Amino acid sequence: MLPGGEAQMLGLPSTTEVGRRIPKEAFYGRLKLSAALRQSFIDEVERFVIANSIKTSTTGIPDGERVHEVLVVEVTLKAHSVPEAVLACVAQANPHKLLFVCTHGGEACLAVMLKRFVVGSWRPLKDLMLDVSAGSIDAVWDSLASQAAYGDSGGGSITVEERFEVDTRLKALREELARVEARGRKERQVSRKNALFDKAKELKRQIARIEEGR
Repeated sequence: MLPGGEAQMLGLPSTTEVGRRIPKEAFYGRLKLSAALRQSFIDEVERFVIANSIKTSTTGIPDGERVHEVLVVEVTLKAHSVPEAVLACVAQANPHKLLFVCTHGGEACLAVMLKRFVVGSWRPLKDLMLDVSAGSIDAVWDSLASQAAYGDSGGGSITVEERFEVDTRLKALREELARVEARGRKERQVSRKNALFDKAKELKRQIARIEEGR
């Protein structure tokens, strides 16, 4: 848990609390949005609240090299569905790192923008507590984003963005391997079957190299 104050909602200290409501118009009024996305802001989001600001001045945690402030944004939804395109636009337009806490009907899920927008699993809001590494604001972000994307606190030697990029690459390679192996099982022409076998071996080598380097 972060230092600096009495634990409040989400396990964050009172010194980080902001509690500032941001009108939806402040987002869709200045962002370049399609008509469909603008309508999503109106139809799917009840309100945005900047719940917490995690930075050196509110926590005493040393500033980061990559990240200087993390804003926790509570998004009250009108239905049990996260408008990913809407929140991705908000995240991409903001210079700070954002952790979205999406709430509806007493439940909540975490969401963050990494290489793509990632939404965690829903759980009772009363049970949602954030576990934050306090080594630096960089570490705070890696920890919070890992909890949203992976359900753990991270803490490895690579950043959460690097971890996500590696996982994305591994997923793509494994999907390609599955396709190549499926084609190989169906192929009857010997030279093509051998070529697919060789390609599958190379894909397995690439996967193994990435996994060994994690």
